[in-house]
Amino acid sequence: MRGRRKLRETASRPKKREEPKQETKRTRPPDRTPRQDQKPPRKPEQRVRNPSGDREMAEKAREARRRQAGQKKREEERKRREETRRTPPKALPRRKLLWKLLTTAAVVVALLVGLTIFFKVQNVVVTGNGKYTAETVIAASGIETGENLLTFGKSRAAGRILAELPYVDQVQIGIKLPNTVNIDIVELEVSYAIRSTEGGWWLMDCGGKLLEPVEESEAAKHTQVLGICAEHPSPGGSLVAGEGVAAESAPTGEETSAQETGEKSAIHGSAAERGAAALEILQALEETEHMGDVTTVDVSSLYDIQLWYGQKYQILLGGPTELTYKIRYMTQAVATLADYQSGVLDLSLEQDRKAIFTPW
Repeated sequence: MRGRRKLRETASRPKKREEPKQETKRTRPPDRTPRQDQKPPRKPEQRVRNPSGDREMAEKAREARRRQAGQKKREEERKRREETRRTPPKALPRRKLLWKLLTTAAVVVALLVGLTIFFKVQNVVVTGNGKYTAETVIAASGIETGENLLTFGKSRAAGRILAELPYVDQVQIGIKLPNTVNIDIVELEVSYAIRSTEGGWWLMDCGGKLLEPVEESEAAKHTQVLGICAEHPSPGGSLVAGEGVAAESAPTGEETSAQETGEKSAIHGSAAERGAAALEILQALEETEHMGDVTTVDVSSLYDIQLWYGQKYQILLGGPTELTYKIRYMTQAVATLADYQSGVLDLSLEQDRKAIFTPW
């Protein structure tokens, strides 16, 4: 009974709806073993640093940047020039231009007034003078008190001093504000004596500048140039060599033909040639310490030039070639001679270019 009742209850109950079971797919685990056609994964490459290569690349990069910056700068400069060229200058307003002109004119007028009123010569200072007084130098310059300090002619004043004062060798003129002029002169210290075609003696410097006429006693104190004369000398003038001595040495009443004069000129040389040789010797003597020891320079014959070194040595220089060298050689040769020796020193350099001393 119990079993039937249980069956009825079971039959009377509604049956539960059976839901379909979902099948779970089983995923296959990945195959750990690589297939034959599959390549193994590549390991990341480890870069090895190259310091020198990095520096080169950095230097190249900097150089490229500099090049680009320079190119950019040049391009900007070119554009700026083009814009400046295209843009016409702006015209100044008429009123502003007028004011500028008036201002400039006022400044110029003020400067001129200042130069005229305030800067005038009141003091003249002379330095370096020994033979001439300061008053003589100032008078020769032509500078006057009250002259404009900035506009008076310096070169003109220096030229006047050199022309009127023959012993002045150099002149330098400067100004010191507000009212002073400085004149600095250099005077000649060494002079030589030469005869004049008009008679008497004249002093001159080694460059042939004639200084002043002197008596024979005064001429004896200087180195005398023989064999030529000064034609028409004047203080401050230049030497013009003449044949005065030759004319005086001719016998009275004897006439010299043109042929004889030409032959003599060919043998002894012209007066101009002998004068040039004499000046070269004097200038060479100026460079030595023995210029005061030479008493005479005789250029009567161009190819037999002679000097007297005091009263002890007669110097034979020969022709007019290498005169400066011969004078230097003379000073060295005389220095080697004893004080008690005297004689003839041949420096014509005709025998093996050596000096030959022949004692008396």
